[in-house]
Amino acid sequence: MKIRAIELTNLRRFAGQRARIEGIGDGISVLSQPNEFGKSTFFDGLHALFFQPHRSAKAPVKALQPHAGGAPEAAVEIDLPEGRFRLEKRWLSRATARVLDASGRLIAQEDEAEAWIDRLIGQDLAGPSGLLWVRQGVLGMEPEGASAAEKSERERALHARRDLLSSVAGEIEMMTGGRRMDQVLARVNDALAKLATTTLRPRAGGEWARAVDEAATLAEQRAGLEVKAARLGTDLRQRTAITRDLAQCADPTARAREVEALTAAEQTLTSAERHAEQMAKAEGELRLARLSAGQGAEAISRLQQLQARLARAGIERDKAQQALTESEAVAQAAAGQEAEAVTRHETAREELQTLANRLDRAQRAQLALAARDRAASLAVEYERAERQRAAAEAHRADRSLLKVTRALLDLAEKAQAARDRLALQDEARLVSVRLNYQGEARVMIDGRPLPADGLRLRGATGLDLPGIGRMTIDPGLSAESDLAAQLVRADEALARALAACAAPSIAHARKALAETERLDAAIRQADDMLKELAPDGMAALQTCLAEARAAANGVEADPGEDAVQLQEALRVARDTEATALTLRREAETRHATLRETRAAREAALQSAEQALAAVQAEAGDAVDLAARLQNLTAAQPALAQAEAEATETLARLTADAPDLATAQAAVSRLRSVVEGRRRDLARLQSDLAGVNGSIGALADEGIEEALDELRGREATAAARAARYEREVKSLARLRSALDEARRAAREAYFSPVLREIDPLLSILHPGAALRIDDTSLLPTILTRAGQDEALDILSGGTREQLAILTRLAFARLFARSGRRVPMILDDALVHSDDDRIEAMFTALHRVAQDQQIIVLTCRQRAFAPLGGERLVARVEGA
Repeated sequence: MKIRAIELTNLRRFAGQRARIEGIGDGISVLSQPNEFGKSTFFDGLHALFFQPHRSAKAPVKALQPHAGGAPEAAVEIDLPEGRFRLEKRWLSRATARVLDASGRLIAQEDEAEAWIDRLIGQDLAGPSGLLWVRQGVLGMEPEGASAAEKSERERALHARRDLLSSVAGEIEMMTGGRRMDQVLARVNDALAKLATTTLRPRAGGEWARAVDEAATLAEQRAGLEVKAARLGTDLRQRTAITRDLAQCADPTARAREVEALTAAEQTLTSAERHAEQMAKAEGELRLARLSAGQGAEAISRLQQLQARLARAGIERDKAQQALTESEAVAQAAAGQEAEAVTRHETAREELQTLANRLDRAQRAQLALAARDRAASLAVEYERAERQRAAAEAHRADRSLLKVTRALLDLAEKAQAARDRLALQDEARLVSVRLNYQGEARVMIDGRPLPADGLRLRGATGLDLPGIGRMTIDPGLSAESDLAAQLVRADEALARALAACAAPSIAHARKALAETERLDAAIRQADDMLKELAPDGMAALQTCLAEARAAANGVEADPGEDAVQLQEALRVARDTEATALTLRREAETRHATLRETRAAREAALQSAEQALAAVQAEAGDAVDLAARLQNLTAAQPALAQAEAEATETLARLTADAPDLATAQAAVSRLRSVVEGRRRDLARLQSDLAGVNGSIGALADEGIEEALDELRGREATAAARAARYEREVKSLARLRSALDEARRAAREAYFSPVLREIDPLLSILHPGAALRIDDTSLLPTILTRAGQDEALDILSGGTREQLAILTRLAFARLFARSGRRVPMILDDALVHSDDDRIEAMFTALHRVAQDQQIIVLTCRQRAFAPLGGERLVARVEGA
């Protein structure tokens, strides 16, 4: 089945309108329109036509009704092997359903029409809403909701897939290996479930788990007794070693030697500590002597620096006083120069203003004379421009009566050529019949004698031959009867083209085009002249003329003075005023600079006086300062002598100093030896008591007899657990073999659809593979680079792409089984990036070589690389 046209009337957004898509081809057809145009409305209307009975009033049907009310209608034209048919449905008000053939003859209506569509669905569509038709916003292969309608649609799609795969690869039992295999697998799984978990570990509460637990408990008890037996032997060996170590640790002679050595080391440490105290005292006296000498030298340096600062401050104060006196004299002279420059500049400025007023009066008089001349010139230009404007308007009026253009004439000439070509073909097909009469008898045609010059026959014609009979001449042109229709259409096309040119013939159209081109040239010439005369337009030119006349009439045109002489005098006055202004500004700038200099020198003098006062306050009386400096200088030799003596004393003590750290280490070592012998003695006595107690307790338990009994019970339990383990491994091996057999059957079952999916999948994901679930008969795992990925964790774009590729594969299976089913995508691939969407376009074209695909999209630019045939939806009043 192939869809050729879709028509909706008063359906949802097309309220009170009829929307139609026609000319749908065999391959890819694309309806690309913006949002809210109604693409999904076409999809839903088509879906309702095939799947909603005309008498239904359920929610999906009511959703088709526009807000304004009324009865929604849908129709589709399809091609079947038997020919073309039109299916129509109307819901809610005066509900109807009809099936018509290509000639418009009614084939079935109402319930018979529904049955006819049901047979078509069962034979060709096979549940297209989930299998081959993709609704807007659907990412997967089927609806994911929990409503009854969505469950029903999923079940219908599952049946469609099962029927399709069974028709291609065999019955469903081939995949599972038969019910007997299911029963065997169920028994194996039940037996395994009683003994082991899914990971083949012992199941809690099962026989295997109890045997393993019992063996583990007995092994734990055995290990405990073995530990006790080992500990008893260890304790006996340990008591012997402790007794030996205790005798060595209690030796009195060794203890006496250690105490004597400790006493001698403590005496040596006391002597070293006293010497260290003497050295510390000598170091303190040396630091004090060095500090005193350093403080004396620092005080001498500070007083010397203070004397130098006091002398420099006096000198700086005297320099600042002299500089201030000089600045006051220079600033007074600059003030007089500034006053003189200001007076000269004011005088020059007054003279400049007087000359400017005289020149303005003279120039206005000259402008009045020029305005009269300009007004006369503008009047002439305005008159010429007005003539050009009138000529251009007259040409445009003549031009507006002519409709022909070069493009229209080309179309008309092409239509004439096509008509002439068809006429010649028609003329060449005619058969001429001519007779040369010898006697009185005449051949009759339609009751009249055949003319002497003969006839040209287009179709079968009967001739009456008197005395002979009737003869029929058939040119045999019935197979090409379409040429006459083509000639009629060519005449109509020529008539439309000439009507567009508003001409009765090609010659008139050519003459009209020549006149049109002449008028266009005349209009351009007039417009160019008008633009030259009035570049800003006639209104602007008229305004300029009025302004010129007003200027000419509003000013006295009798100059009293020579403007040229006044301009020269004004130039000289401007130079004089500029020179005076420059001298004035120089004088003002110099006076301001000198005032700033005087202020800076006043501030410098004040700063120097303050610095001198600060140094005098710090130094105090000069005589006292000199005396303090002399006393400090005299005391320096004694301080140096004291420092040298302290240095010598410290050096002597350092040379004779014993090693204090070594003495401390020797005492610490000997003390630790004495204390360690004491601690070891106490520890060994305690360890001996503990070992004796442990040996006595273990000897009373009868460990060896109990250990033999536990070892026998443990062996029995371990053998039972091993038997269960072997049973579980055998069952698991049996289940694996059965699963392998069923997997081989499943691969044979799914191989047809995988053969179709793999080349399409490689376009997007080279080297990838899909795994199909044997319950839903849909892909569930994508394997890329050896990694399995469940479809529900993939991105929305990847899931959408895989769903469409799977639908393309199912469409190919339908074609292989002899049923070509159209595929419809409503705003699909909305989640795909630029590279993947172009790869999907390639996959669509691969399948579209023998598959009809209809794409509805609002993404005009994104779907431009798809190619295919572009559909146009016409919307008109119902």
